[in-house]
Amino acid sequence: MNQCERFVNCMKFGKVDRVPDMELGVWPETLARWRHEGMPWWIDNLFQLSDHFHMDKSFNCDWMHINDRLFPDQEFRVVERNSGWEIIESNIGMKMKRGLANASIPQFLRFPVETAGDYQRISDRLNPEDSGRYSPDFDDDLAFRTMRGETRGINFCGLFGFGREIMGLENFCTAIYDEPELVEAILDDRVKMAELLYRRILEAGGLDFVQIWEDMAYKSGPLVSPGFMEGKMLERYIEIVGIFRKGGVRLVMMDCDGNIEKMVPIIKKAGMDGIYPCEIAAGSDPVKLRKMFPGVGLAGGIDKRALAGEGAAGAKSELRRVQPLIKEGGYIPYIDHFIPPDISYGTFCYYCALKSELLANPDMKI
Repeated sequence: MNQCERFVNCMKFGKVDRVPDMELGVWPETLARWRHEGMPWWIDNLFQLSDHFHMDKSFNCDWMHINDRLFPDQEFRVVERNSGWEIIESNIGMKMKRGLANASIPQFLRFPVETAGDYQRISDRLNPEDSGRYSPDFDDDLAFRTMRGETRGINFCGLFGFGREIMGLENFCTAIYDEPELVEAILDDRVKMAELLYRRILEAGGLDFVQIWEDMAYKSGPLVSPGFMEGKMLERYIEIVGIFRKGGVRLVMMDCDGNIEKMVPIIKKAGMDGIYPCEIAAGSDPVKLRKMFPGVGLAGGIDKRALAGEGAAGAKSELRRVQPLIKEGGYIPYIDHFIPPDISYGTFCYYCALKSELLANPDMKI
C-alpha cells in the first residue's frame, strides 16, 4: 500500500496495512535544541526529520505547487531592522514587526485590504486563470508524485482564511458587520478560485486530497458565529466541496486551530470528511470529539504539554489515551501542532518509537 492509499483510506475509515505515521510540523528552535541533544546536524526541516525517523511524508510538507492566494507576489522587503526585531513587508503586501530570536506571532501593522477600494485595487492579483499560478514543472511534478505513490494534495486558503489573510483577523471580523458587501465579494471570489484555478489538475485526475485552511477558532470557540457560518459560508462550502468531488477528490478536510466543537456540524453538512489538528489546550480532544461526532475524520490531539512536562511517561499516557481511536480508524495521531522546543530530543525519540510500534499494531498493550 503506498502513502496516498494509506493516508486517504485511513482518514476515510477504510482498511490500511498500518496507520500513517506523521507529524504536522516542528519549530526551528526545536531543531536547534535537538542538535545539542544528539539529533543529526543535517536535519533542518520536517521533511528531513520524517525521513530520519522513517515516518510517512507529512501532507503538510508536500503540497502541490499551485498558488491560490494573491498573485503574483510582490517583492519581500525589510523596511527596518535592529538587533532584536525587524519590520518587513511580505509577498502579499502585509507589513509586520517580528522578533529575530524566537518564533512567535508577529505584530501586524498593515494589511493589503482595509476597504472595498483596496480590494478593487488588488483585483489583478485575484485572477484564478493566471497560468503563472501553476509551477513551471507542474506536469513533471505531478507525474513523479503519482509514480512515487505520494498523496497529491493542495492547501486551499478557505473562506475565512483568505479574508483574515488579506484584511487581518480583527478587520475581517468587523467587516462582516461594517462592510458586508466586501465580505460577500471575498467569499464569492474564493468559490470562483476553487472552480477555475483547479480545473487543470482536476481534469488530469491528479488530486487526491484537499485541505481547506481556515483557522477561525480560538480557545472559547469559533471567531464567527455559527449563524454566520450557516448563513454565509455553508452553501459556499457545499459548492467548493462539490467542485472537488466532481473532479475525483476522495478526501476533503478542514484545518482549524482552537475549539472546533461548534464547527463540526457545519463541516459535516458541507460534505467534508473531517477536521484537525485537535488542539488539546483549546479543548479539542479527539477522544471527546469522536464520541460527539462519530464518522468524522480526525488527526492530531497528542498533548505537547504532556511530553514537555512528563517526558517518556507523558508520551506513553498520551498514546494510550488515543489508542481506541487508532483501533477504530479515521484518525492519525500527532503532536497537536508544531513540535515546541520544550520537548526534549530523548522524549521525541521515545515517542516516535512507541508510536511507530502502535500504529503497526493498534491492539498492542501499552
